Amino acid sequence: MCFRTLDLNGFRIKTPAIVASLGSDAERSAKIAEAQGADIIEVRLDLLEDPGVIRDIRSTVSLPLMATNRISSEGGSFRGSEELRIGILMEASRFSDIIDIELMAPGRNRLMEEISCPALVSYHDFNGVPDNMRSIIEDARRAGADVVKIAVTPHTMRETLDLLRILLDESHPLCVIGMGAVGRHLRAVAPLYGSVLTYGYVTEPTAPGQMSVRELDIALRCLGAR
Repeated sequence: MCFRTLDLNGFRIKTPAIVASLGSDAERSAKIAEAQGADIIEVRLDLLEDPGVIRDIRSTVSLPLMATNRISSEGGSFRGSEELRIGILMEASRFSDIIDIELMAPGRNRLMEEISCPALVSYHDFNGVPDNMRSIIEDARRAGADVVKIAVTPHTMRETLDLLRILLDESHPLCVIGMGAVGRHLRAVAPLYGSVLTYGYVTEPTAPGQMSVRELDIALRCLGAR
């Protein structure tokens, strides 16, 4: 098992780390997530009525914050212009320790030129597992990602094994998520193979097949990853 440390704006986070993905109840759930074993708080700005809530969360938790404003083409709920979406992320970066930006986002380069905190470059496929996974990871790395996140939907156990092999071959910080029923176990197993992050929920899932923060904490402790 390979452990590494991520430096997120001065926070030294031992991996694998549990990210608590918070939606509309983010302000109320942040402290609960911290108590349940989360290592990082993800604020899903696209699920909030007021993205400015991240400023209040910053003052109430001691964990690093990740700001995500998920684009609709990759399963997010943001419906405004790309310019507005990127602007919200730029503002949120003032209170964040890492920003999630999609590899395929039109405004990706503009955002990464402006922010001063680390960037997680993400790719999502809710239908399957692309044949060119390794080239997608390489593209994200070349884009300047401090962490690469790949969330895909395997339909066979062989596909889940292929994802684990990619993790074993990767030296750059990589997060692999298996969405859906077949890939659900990867949320607990992938960290054993080198996935630096795994995502859980506090009150309700924000992605298909997501486990709770508490379940992930228990599973990783049982497997010797925490």
